[in-house]
Amino acid sequence: MSRNASQQKNRPNSANPPVAVIGQGVIGLTSAVRLLQTGCQVVIYSQDEFSATTSMSAGAYWWPHQLYPEDRVRKWAADSLWEYRRLANIEGSGVHFELHRRYCVDPDECTYARDLLDSWTPIDGKALGLNCTDAYEVTLPVIDVPTFMPFLRNQIIQLGGEFRIQRLTTLEELFDTFSLIVNCSGIGARDLAADSTVFPIRGQVVRMTSSKLNHTSIRIYRNGPQFTLILPRTNDVVLGGTSQRDNWDTQPSDEETRQIILSCTEVAPDLSNAQFLDSHVGLRPGRSEVRLDAEYPTAGRTVIHNYGHGGGGFTVAWGCADEVCSLTSRQKEK
Repeated sequence: MSRNASQQKNRPNSANPPVAVIGQGVIGLTSAVRLLQTGCQVVIYSQDEFSATTSMSAGAYWWPHQLYPEDRVRKWAADSLWEYRRLANIEGSGVHFELHRRYCVDPDECTYARDLLDSWTPIDGKALGLNCTDAYEVTLPVIDVPTFMPFLRNQIIQLGGEFRIQRLTTLEELFDTFSLIVNCSGIGARDLAADSTVFPIRGQVVRMTSSKLNHTSIRIYRNGPQFTLILPRTNDVVLGGTSQRDNWDTQPSDEETRQIILSCTEVAPDLSNAQFLDSHVGLRPGRSEVRLDAEYPTAGRTVIHNYGHGGGGFTVAWGCADEVCSLTSRQKEK
């Protein structure tokens, strides 16, 4: 569906009942874009301002991480990859392709992702003094979040979507107005959908000024609460990071900032010439499996859930948005 939907520029059809999308992170915004492109009227609800979403603090590139189940993730990731290829040709989208070197000190359960790309090449981890179980380089999409997220938001506005800042405590609050709700509330689904299986994966990243680094991203993968990420972007460099399950602390840690800069500078000494900008923390929505399904809580009301994407929301967002539209179409046919 992504290849067809991405070409459509339909205005909302007043004959269609309005749809509420909850959440304006990347999962909510891509779902809203796709729904608008199929002619739905869409209102996006969020309790946070746009700049405060977890997606806005992400160092985003295409690669599954803490994202399940594999069979569905493969499909969503492949569909999203196709869309990022299209977006990379649009000026101002914030999407570009660049070389990515991945050093797996521990086995990466998502290594299957390289087979979805055009090619990959083995490399030697000893160049960085690492004893790796696997190491390779690939060319993949990098999403410059400060450009990409406003790009999506502007698309929604141009297509006739509406944004509302409102704190919701239950989905039922919207039942009087909307017969169809798309729940993309991320970590908020723990309360909003009464889903106790959702848990936070705390991620802290650091932003530095652009240095003499070439545009090659590096990830040193370890099974644990810390990893090393160097992600050059247009106007800064994102360094990572942490992956701390069940940690709800949203305040950056000065000690973690120091450790992140130290570990990344050991890999890329040119970073010693860069200046510190700031640190950000986001709570990734962890779950044993992404929840993407339809629920019928009461007569005439449908909730499509789309949450639990762990550390891979940008990787599968478009594929999941296409499936949201497929589920929506089935509701219309009933």
